[in-house]
Amino acid sequence: INKLVAMEPASRTKPTDTEIQSFYKNNPDQFKAPETVSARHILVLKNKGDSEETLRKKREKAESIRKQLVGGADFAELARTSSDCPSKSNGGNLGSFSRGQMVKPFEEAAFKQKKGEIGPVVQTDFGYHIIQVLDHVPPKTMPLDGDMKTKIAAYLTQQKRYAAFNGLMERLKAKANISIAEKLD
Repeated sequence: INKLVAMEPASRTKPTDTEIQSFYKNNPDQFKAPETVSARHILVLKNKGDSEETLRKKREKAESIRKQLVGGADFAELARTSSDCPSKSNGGNLGSFSRGQMVKPFEEAAFKQKKGEIGPVVQTDFGYHIIQVLDHVPPKTMPLDGDMKTKIAAYLTQQKRYAAFNGLMERLKAKANISIAEKLD
């Protein structure tokens, strides 16, 4: 089928710069990068069945860790020694994330926080988090650079191949004598 479609003239034409620019201009939503935050955190884990007293002590522990951080303690070191999250081996670093990737209270706190700030203790179903935002990148439109032009050209080439295939199929159907046998009981 690919060889047959490749013989179609329409499938062999490469997208022009004008077609690429037109596609980019007419589909702006496809080229938006979402707002992202890079953050690290320290987690004091809550366990199912923790008593009110245990939860209070865990909250106090999180508040104590936060005070140490605000006082100048090394975040990465405290994360390694005090966090209950697997990210502790990376100094609590969670990398970059966009909205919808973290639990709601954590996400809301991280996206409201200023870069470099040690935020207040945030409670989620997982436990108590102390968050530090390392970077905050606002939403942006990706530029029409060489890499983007290559991706758009590949997409438009695929669209041309698809259209060529459909055109070929229509022509073959028009020339064919197709009959459908009646269903026997």
